[in-house]
Amino acid sequence: MSGACPLCERPLFAWIALPAAPGAASVGLPLASGPGEERVLERCESCGVALERDREVELRDEWEAVCRAAPDGGREIAIPNRASLQAGIGVDGWAAIDLGPGRLLHTPRSLALLAERNEHRLESSRYPPFGRNQGWMWQTLLNGLTLHPNFAREVRAGRLRPSGGRGRAAFAIDLVVSVLAAPLVALVSVPLELAAALAGRGGEARARTAPAQDPASEL
Repeated sequence: MSGACPLCERPLFAWIALPAAPGAASVGLPLASGPGEERVLERCESCGVALERDREVELRDEWEAVCRAAPDGGREIAIPNRASLQAGIGVDGWAAIDLGPGRLLHTPRSLALLAERNEHRLESSRYPPFGRNQGWMWQTLLNGLTLHPNFAREVRAGRLRPSGGRGRAAFAIDLVVSVLAAPLVALVSVPLELAAALAGRGGEARARTAPAQDPASEL
């Protein structure tokens, strides 16, 4: 136990450690123990939120980070869901673990608390069966087969080269594994994520937001 949750003020507990940079360590293998070579994430057992240790959190900034303008002029949220099936399968190898818009990695419960702390509420919560969440599930399952975390995504983005990461041999192995296994993994990941979304445990959580005291509701 190392602190209090910024949302519900319950204790935070050490959860997992992540490499300091993409490709710096392998998913599922011990991380380097030197200073600055790993990031420790903590989680709240009450609301489920996770955050990096010793990072200051401003709840107003976090709220603005997760909200975006909706096509009809309102505001909506679309974020990785830490309570999802893919997050439970991947743990430190979850492909979306670093893709949250703010410093907090949310569950539906923690997101509702964040809205409440900012005088808002969530409406029309849902978990889309298709979209980027499908890519996250696919990459999460593939992470169990490769030496570099998120190999396909990092190569496509240009952040991982043969001369970087764990070296040319590891890069070549991951390239072969990714090419050969990608179609087979998709056969599993697509229906798995679809079932998770239908069960309310999809990889992406979406919701509409509204002020806690909506003047229209008082008429």
